[in-house]
Parts: sequence; structure tokens; C-alpha cells
Amino acid sequence: MTSLLDQANNKDNREQFLNRIAKAAGRPRHALKDHPFKPLNTLPDDLLADKSPEELLNIAIKNSESVNAQVVLKPAAQLADFLTAYAKQENISHLLLPNNTPEEWEKYGLMEWSKNPGVENVAVWSDKLSRQENEENANQADLAVGMGDYLIAATGTVTVINRSAQGRGFDYLPTRLLLIVPKSGLVKSTREAVNKYNEQTANGLSTSTFNFISGPSNSGDIEMELVVGVHGPVECTYLIVEDR
Repeated sequence: MTSLLDQANNKDNREQFLNRIAKAAGRPRHALKDHPFKPLNTLPDDLLADKSPEELLNIAIKNSESVNAQVVLKPAAQLADFLTAYAKQENISHLLLPNNTPEEWEKYGLMEWSKNPGVENVAVWSDKLSRQENEENANQADLAVGMGDYLIAATGTVTVINRSAQGRGFDYLPTRLLLIVPKSGLVKSTREAVNKYNEQTANGLSTSTFNFISGPSNSGDIEMELVVGVHGPVECTYLIVEDR
């Protein structure tokens, strides 16, 4: 089946298909570069632009809590003790960690904690494991402790890139998700976060997805009854590192 799809999705077939569409529409083929995007207003750039860093942080906390995310602020020196206490408080028996480099752990003073987090069963998401093995580990995890890039104040959203050390299933299969985010990653809007990712991509960042996580899985049926945890974690915590 895959080989047949590859044959059908070749460039010649795509061009023939697009030419038929253009002919049926009675207009010539065109490219996006011929119709550059012209925004209607500057709202994405102006949103929260007049707020100070502390005001942005307060807005981020308020909006995060509105989507049922818990927000905790700690300096890097207190992260290890907090994570150990949190795991004990929640009776965590299966923990999932990303396959970070020593430098990535040490950035937050968590190198030693990552080796001995005080949990009986610890799994590491790794590209050395099969997809099924990684997803089984994630599905069994009571808690996943991962890394986030940016916290969007306007929506209470943490952004995460898909990478070999922390794949997509890492973020939505465990029962609880805790994302460590540097305070320096606080941004006003989705536009600002995307612009920063665009800069990183231009400088060599490669990823298959940019994930925007707004609290735990929140679902509502036709009666607008909130159901949490159907399509992802039941609980979501943003651990903001105050001095990073």
C-alpha cells in the first residue's frame, strides 16, 4: 500500500491534478508568492505589548489556571527538592523522563535528581527504543517530567518541540504532565513564540511538530459538561524556573 501511495503522490501526478483544478476553475495556476499575506491589523503584535515582565507573569498564571493548569514558581536550586516532594505527595510509582543530555539537566541543577528521582520505576523516552516501547512506558507513567520552551501569557499555553529525547506521546499519554519552563521563555502571544521558533528554524532547528499545550486534556460534550483527561493528562503543571 505504501509503495502505491508513493507512486500516486509523485510530482507529475500532483501537477496534473492541480492543472485540472485550475482548468475547471477557469483561471491560471498561481503560487502563494504571487499573493503575499496582508494582515488586517497589528493585533497579534500589539497584544499585551504594554505589559511589564511581572505583569505578563501574573497574566500567564491567571490564564494558565483558567485552563486548569497548576503553576509553580521555583528557583533552579529548589527544583530537585520540589520534584522529589511532588512525586511523594502524588504517590508516583512510574516516572517518565526525557533523554536529556547532561548539559540540559545541569542547566536546571537536576543532573543528580535525574539519576535518583526517588521513584520506584523510572523510564526514559529514547530514540533507542521502538515507538511502541516508548508509548508503553508513557502510558504506564503516573507522571512525566519534561521540558518546555515558551509560556504564552495570553493563553496559558506551554510550547514544546517534538524531539528524539521527548516525543509527542511523552506529553499526552502519562496521567500527569509537569513541564519545566524557564522564566526567560515567557512571551506575550502565540505570534511571539512562533517568531522565535522561526528564528531557531532558520538557524538549524529541525523538528516534525511544534506542540502547544494548554493545561490538561479538557473536553466538553454538547451539554458543555467539562470532562478532564479523555485525550491527554488528567493533571498538568507548569514549573516556572525563576532564575533561568
